[in-house]
Amino acid sequence: MVDSMLRRLFISMVAICGFGSEAMATSEADLTAKFDHARSNYVEQNVEIIAKSKSPMGDFDMTLTMKSGVLADVSPNGDGAKIALTIDRAAMTFDSSMGASFFDSDLPDEEQSAQWEQILGPQVGATLEIEVDGKNNVVGCNGMDELVKKIDERAADNMFWGSERPKFTADRYQAQWHNQALSIFPGKTIKVGESWTAPYIEESAELKDFRLDCTYTLKSVSEKDGRKLAEIEFVGKLPEGRDKFEAEGMMPLSNIKFEKVSLTGKATIDVDRGELIRREDHAEVAYSGTMGQGESGPAMNTSRTAHRVYSVKSMADRSAEKEQNARITAEKRRKSEEAEALRRSKFAEVKNVDVSTAIRANPLGDGANWPQWGGPHGDFKASSTGLANSWPEGGPKKIWDRELGDGYSSIVSDGKRLYTMYRPVDEEKNKTDEIVVALDLETGETLWEHKYEAPYAEDTEVSFGRGPHSTPLIVGDRLFTVGSMVHLHCLDKNTGEVIWKRDLRKDLNASHMMYGYGASALAYGDTIVLPIGGPGQAVVAFNQSDGEVAWKYQDFGPTHASVFVINPDGTEQMVLFSAGEVVGMNPANGELYWRVEHPTQWGANISTPVWGEDGWLFIASAYGMGSRGIQLSTEDGKPVATEKWYNNKMKIHHGNAVRVGNFVYGASGDFGPVFFAAVNIETGELAWRDREIGKASSIYADGKMMILNESGTLYLTNPAPTGLKILGKMQVSDGRTWTVPTLVGKRLYIRDRKKIMALDLG
Repeated sequence: MVDSMLRRLFISMVAICGFGSEAMATSEADLTAKFDHARSNYVEQNVEIIAKSKSPMGDFDMTLTMKSGVLADVSPNGDGAKIALTIDRAAMTFDSSMGASFFDSDLPDEEQSAQWEQILGPQVGATLEIEVDGKNNVVGCNGMDELVKKIDERAADNMFWGSERPKFTADRYQAQWHNQALSIFPGKTIKVGESWTAPYIEESAELKDFRLDCTYTLKSVSEKDGRKLAEIEFVGKLPEGRDKFEAEGMMPLSNIKFEKVSLTGKATIDVDRGELIRREDHAEVAYSGTMGQGESGPAMNTSRTAHRVYSVKSMADRSAEKEQNARITAEKRRKSEEAEALRRSKFAEVKNVDVSTAIRANPLGDGANWPQWGGPHGDFKASSTGLANSWPEGGPKKIWDRELGDGYSSIVSDGKRLYTMYRPVDEEKNKTDEIVVALDLETGETLWEHKYEAPYAEDTEVSFGRGPHSTPLIVGDRLFTVGSMVHLHCLDKNTGEVIWKRDLRKDLNASHMMYGYGASALAYGDTIVLPIGGPGQAVVAFNQSDGEVAWKYQDFGPTHASVFVINPDGTEQMVLFSAGEVVGMNPANGELYWRVEHPTQWGANISTPVWGEDGWLFIASAYGMGSRGIQLSTEDGKPVATEKWYNNKMKIHHGNAVRVGNFVYGASGDFGPVFFAAVNIETGELAWRDREIGKASSIYADGKMMILNESGTLYLTNPAPTGLKILGKMQVSDGRTWTVPTLVGKRLYIRDRKKIMALDLG
């Protein structure tokens, strides 16, 4: 996509448009590109690309709109010319089944995508100098290395940049610039009605060197406002016998077969100045191929349309546009500051939440339970003792197992019952129903169920499972649950009866996060708190008694990660790991204390951060990012956060991490090799990496770590700064085991997408 954007920036050496009344028409024109005098133009390009792909991995739809502009300074150079293209604006909106993102260098105060800012931001102001000889052949392209270096400094670990960077070569851009900008000129006198042909490189995100034969026809020549203008129409088709192209990008294809290829367009040339001043084209491509190498791989079908308009504005028009955008930005900033001042004035009137009965670290207050996401204290550690130091060959004793249903919701317990959520195995009911279930701790038998309708939104991606993903929360005699479609329930934990319920998509326009909502509720005071996302409601607190909104605040986008409360230096603060940053807030009202940026592709910060009483906060994510160590402290009575280190080698995908002493342990990696690793919380240095376990989740108790990998192998280990000692292992499932285990006393509870079981670790 970035490749396509820059490619278009090089294609048009244009003049200031001037359209007026038609004076006369002529029957021919000398259509030769000319660079015989100095000139400066502003080239604007607007593009919309719609792509759809179908494969066994799922369907993928994408709409990409781009607005870009360059200042084009042309100067004669011997018989040829030098053209300096300075990137003046880069804007794009990316909307797909995997999420949406936006960036516009003209509107810096809008909610921008950090991933695209890393790639597009460094381009603004960069200059690329194209050299053309007397025969209009491109002989040089200067500035590409400097541009790549600038982007690389900002986006070295950005997955989008990683897939586009190999395309940033001078040779490639010279060929593409020459083909699209100059091939429209036949270099001779053409009569109206005559046609000529030239090769054309159609822009494709997947197909390398996708060349078409283009036939151009001179439709008319006329005088307008003292300029001789040639109007041209053109069509493109695949070259005879040329129907195979190499595919590249994140999903390489082989055995490509085209079902449809078309290109139509029109252009306007200033004949006397030898300049292309407008071009508009529409392309459609549909093809199929085999994913990977060979003929036996899964098939993918792709279709895409692209509509592009390349034109020019006067420098005065561009200046006026920039001034207007600056006014929009200033007005947005003013309104934001006024809203912030109003909120702060309201804070002064709000009494502090009564935390004498606040339920923060452990909602149940005793040791033999696992009442919330992350366990008794939200850190995936339990106070259990007497766990076995090794396992027999067959693994620990299985107390019971039973069929359950689909979902990744982890298990909570009050020491008497188990609670979790699932969708029925029945395919049709699986699409509509969600179930909250209470199980007998000793036998696994169902004590009660609450079923409700929660049909999936049409744009929900279910290829990795329909959920539910969120973990229930036990507070006293109440159970709070959040489903994949953001249905919030408060149930009587003893009977399953509904105390109150809310549809947060309907009530608050909450996002279901493409794959289904996954954050878990936090109890604080007499409220429960959820990250919802959106203007003024990044975090929302609901009254436990009736579900009414107690407060909502901040403008961060939706997130997969759950909020939690910590207390460094005696000041309570709520931590939110949002789509592009981690922030600390006042848990009583959501007032922002501090913010540290941490952007990833698609805003996918999933793993729960790790914290300690010493003020260290550890955050990590995959998708081109890594991990950070943040020191929390207090200055002048206010909480502050200072980033101490960044490590791009520790990348936690959707699992969890556990801190023991000064080290954080977790599975690092996403779509490539995954290692179980240890990182020093104070320095960010990796102590070791273990290859055996792979992607996994883990919990810690009694000096031992229980690790469950995604392939269903459970490990008993002893983690240390010097390495990971495996004390035993057991194959507990042949399904996808992404759910974090639950430990209650000496009982370990595990579920996959079909079953739930209890093991005795004593």
